[in-house]
Amino acid sequence: MFPVETEEITYKRKKSKGKRQAILAQFDSEEVHHQVEESICPDCQDDLKEIGASLQRQELVFIPAQLKRVDHIQHAYKCQTCSKNNPSDKIVKAPIPKAPL
Repeated sequence: MFPVETEEITYKRKKSKGKRQAILAQFDSEEVHHQVEESICPDCQDDLKEIGASLQRQELVFIPAQLKRVDHIQHAYKCQTCSKNNPSDKIVKAPIPKAPL
């Protein structure tokens, strides 16, 4: 039998960092806003006030001969009546579809 030679790798490859945002920035974008259907508090049935929106994810959509970036923005709402009566705020966020990957 022949002796088996093993070779040990003594270096590490550099991991590329921060390229995702640069790549996504070059495509045209389309915003998809996800909002609640009814702005009514599920606890006290009072009106909800929008307190902000946040970008949840960016995804690329391939359309033949075209590529665009879709920004999913989730809106958040706060019930002012529940906030006055309770020490913690009642915050409702709009549902968003799950990412395809």
